Amino acid sequence: MTWEESAQASATFSMETDFKPVLLPTRRITTEGDTPLPEVLNTQDTMKQFLSDRILKAAKAVYSALIDRNPGLIRDRKHHLKTYRQCCSGKELVDWLMKLNECFQSRSQAVGMWQVLVDEGLIVHVKQELNFHDRDTQFYRFTDSEFGLTHTANEKLLLNHTTNDKDQSDDELQEGLSLLLQMGPDALLTMILRKCPSQRSGEDLEVIYEELLHIKAVSHLSSSVRKELAAVLVFESHAKAGTVLFSQGDKGTSWYIIWKGSVNVITHGKGLVTTLHEGEDFGQLALVNDAPRAATIISREDNCHFLRVDKQDFIRILKDVEANTVRLEEHGKSVLVLEKTESTNQGGTGNNSKYTVMSGTPEKLLEHLLETVKLDTNGNDAIDPWVTDFLLTHMVFMPSRQLCPALQHQYPLW
Repeated sequence: MTWEESAQASATFSMETDFKPVLLPTRRITTEGDTPLPEVLNTQDTMKQFLSDRILKAAKAVYSALIDRNPGLIRDRKHHLKTYRQCCSGKELVDWLMKLNECFQSRSQAVGMWQVLVDEGLIVHVKQELNFHDRDTQFYRFTDSEFGLTHTANEKLLLNHTTNDKDQSDDELQEGLSLLLQMGPDALLTMILRKCPSQRSGEDLEVIYEELLHIKAVSHLSSSVRKELAAVLVFESHAKAGTVLFSQGDKGTSWYIIWKGSVNVITHGKGLVTTLHEGEDFGQLALVNDAPRAATIISREDNCHFLRVDKQDFIRILKDVEANTVRLEEHGKSVLVLEKTESTNQGGTGNNSKYTVMSGTPEKLLEHLLETVKLDTNGNDAIDPWVTDFLLTHMVFMPSRQLCPALQHQYPLW
């Protein structure tokens, strides 16, 4: 199978209908045979190392401020008859950060900042949990290797005063907080995606939905489908380049969106076929056709992150979309695709069903537009917003030189 066919399968799944992940054990590829190993770009590694160095510098500035201004925050804690040495509670860290700098406008922002440090391994949960929790009973430590915690708090305080100028320390702190504040939303999103889908709150689902608006692979999907996806997406990450996500001939179990990183696509006989990058997707064809995997997918760089939709959810959403989709076909081709949506009556007295235009040929879009205007004029409903959308965007797909003759055809002069 060629990747042109794969792209066609992707279009088939969307069908202009709308559809476009767990740290797993990994399989590493070898150099045997003609399968090429992923190439990791030196420039990319250099940029990642530069960012990691900046995060470490920011974390050290935050740690110095913590020891300087509230040295008693790091202490032994007891919980359920067990003692945890030299740690802070998640809630206290958030409280301290909120008081430290007024640029943190919500607790979730502060949680996001601490999550950045957890993701970088600069602070660790006493039970090695991956998510930062804003709770009294969840404890975290700064790592000994990075912060030199062989010093007592008083020694560290004295060291800070004797080796650093206070103004410089304050500047470094503000610079570090600014960086962590910028990175916080992505870390917070990763934390939400790591949750089991059944444990996500309504606020969590809204955060995921907003992220989906910016992902290329699902840009063509309707809002209803993106909301369904937000409820079932699973986060999957692979730490090492060369990890095999699945092999050619395997049974298809999931659809993947590349959230961070890139993958190589390899087939028997052809070797490397193409490389897919952030925002692109793969794995639909085997699910749509209930067929074996047509290629091998291998992570091309370290720390690749994916959003995964498992087959059961994929098929269910596809069926839901198809059940609410109306297609008008001419000569075997779809010329107009409508999707059924629910809207609440004014006053909240019930729901109304209506069909929203998803795609179509310019001529059929115009024809449907004119019918919609007629219906809305004769009824009491407001004109469908898509009418305005058509008038504002028609120049892209139906210039005035085509629109005017088409209108004359619809309204012939006698």
